[in-house]
Amino acid sequence: MKGFLKYLSVLFCLILLGGCSEQVKEVDGEFLLGQFGTDWKKETYHVVVPIQWTGDSPITLKSIEFVKDYPDPLTTYEEDGIKYEIFGADPLRRTGIHGETYDRELKNINGLEINGEGKIVIKLSLGDVKADKARRLKIKFDSDGEEVEKIVVWKTLEQITTENR
Repeated sequence: MKGFLKYLSVLFCLILLGGCSEQVKEVDGEFLLGQFGTDWKKETYHVVVPIQWTGDSPITLKSIEFVKDYPDPLTTYEEDGIKYEIFGADPLRRTGIHGETYDRELKNINGLEINGEGKIVIKLSLGDVKADKARRLKIKFDSDGEEVEKIVVWKTLEQITTENR
């Protein structure tokens, strides 16, 4: 009987601990981004990119970062030849690549709601850049009041290079 009570106490503790452990929220939906050519010059560009969220309910962006060999962030120009800033844009804005100056309003990415399709602007300053299949986007967003993080493959980011110029 003592063994049974001990077993029951251990089982109860395991169930209690399992119920209290933090669950990673899985969100149903994917991010899709528009594709662009990959042969660039060593310049600064403003790239207006369509971003689509395929989930059923809208999300609110918190941040978008370039990452490489996730989870390490790719932030140094010297390391990969890329400086970047990411902004929100009017969803009606035309997609495309613009030069160093961009005469449209740029919004803070933090708080930008995406309900279906939206637009972001990525300001890229490129030095010596080689294609690298390890580059990814890390997108943090709120979904139904909970912060979620997704790693997104964007072929344009993987293949961007200034080697042919």
